[in-house]
Amino acid sequence: MARSPVVSRLRPNGATNAPVPIRSRKVRKVLKLEARAARLLARHGRALACAAPLLTRADALRREARAAELALTGTELGELRRARNATPR
Repeated sequence: MARSPVVSRLRPNGATNAPVPIRSRKVRKVLKLEARAARLLARHGRALACAAPLLTRADALRREARAAELALTGTELGELRRARNATPR
């Protein structure tokens, strides 16, 4: 009796078999691209985790600057505006 071309990936007890050799170049390419995308997404997640504390600190500094700006007198506000216009952003 000839073997079926369909390979079962599950053993009768539910465990997975060893990886089935993939012969199609297109299938290998799809799997390779999916793996690369997964690695890039993981890298992106790690970068976001590193950036979160920096964003929190930047927000705190902006709030502190805004509070200090509200305490300025009219003359100091004019000086601040001139200083902001003098520096490129």
